[in-house]
Amino acid sequence: MEIDLGANAFGIDFHPSKNLVAAGLIDGHLHLYRYDTESSLVRERKVRAHKESCRAVRFIDDGQRIVTASADCSILATDVETGASVAHLENAHEDAVNTLITVTETTIASGDDNGCVKIWDTRQRSCSHEFNVHEDYISAMTFASDSMKLVATSGDGTLSVCNLRTGKLQSQSEFSEDELLSVVIMKNGRKVICGTQNGILMLYSWGFFKDCSDRFVDLSPNSVDVLLKLDEDRVITGCDNGIISIVGVLPNRIIQPIGSHEFPIEDLALSHDKKFLGSTAHDSMLKLWDLEEIIEGSNGNASGAAGDSDSDKEEMDLDNDPKPSRGTKRKTKSKSTPVDNKTSFFADM
Repeated sequence: MEIDLGANAFGIDFHPSKNLVAAGLIDGHLHLYRYDTESSLVRERKVRAHKESCRAVRFIDDGQRIVTASADCSILATDVETGASVAHLENAHEDAVNTLITVTETTIASGDDNGCVKIWDTRQRSCSHEFNVHEDYISAMTFASDSMKLVATSGDGTLSVCNLRTGKLQSQSEFSEDELLSVVIMKNGRKVICGTQNGILMLYSWGFFKDCSDRFVDLSPNSVDVLLKLDEDRVITGCDNGIISIVGVLPNRIIQPIGSHEFPIEDLALSHDKKFLGSTAHDSMLKLWDLEEIIEGSNGNASGAAGDSDSDKEEMDLDNDPKPSRGTKRKTKSKSTPVDNKTSFFADM
């Protein structure tokens, strides 16, 4: 199931309970589509959300609203039923907002092109915390709800862990040789997995963030731009070569390919029932893959490094010195070359 959006989509997200998927486009528009198992995608709504590109999309408030973040430095909340603007933070950041995630029922986090991360209290409709620990753009974020820690990766090659209870930086990794582009938490909170510009997956043990504890080097010769957690042992990867795969972690192995786009993968998302995987790339296409069918049809073959059967039992939060010691700074966010393998948010404002 697929549809041509008419422009590249930088971010997608599925409704938490309905068969709806939202896409944020490079031209600033927000599209909302309905889908089912029998027919193609049908567009329900088109909204001019931002003056510049819409880089991130998230459903909040049990799916009643969609929050979008933009290169125009703004964050917008849109009503799903009417398409009306609920709230517009025109200068949410000083720089272009690159990534956005839901943290709690009343909190979201946003990261910008200059390495700033902000936490927004949706009840107070204001920024509750701000972290300026990175030297380059925030590429991805994820949240450990049990410990209230926000994990962010950056184009400066480091990973940071910020404590939302204390409002302080908990830890920061040493500088990597390459940009860290994507991040997920797996193995019941024991491992943090990062995708890199050179195609390697870097595995960090929770509480020991200075350097990675393992690497998966056989995944891809291209950058791993998107990571999406499937379960505690499997992650879905989206790479610069347009290929989407299911990858096992500890043991590290490529379990099976899912599909591909002609251009680099931009975003991945799972439907509320995990039946469909949504993907976007630099080809203007939104594709929905029947994940249940793909997995059931697999013969279980796996390839790649077997890896070690890491059984870390570390205690959390052992890193004491939060600052990295050295590193280089690079930034190559934009990719446009084809490849060969083909409580309510800001309520009543």
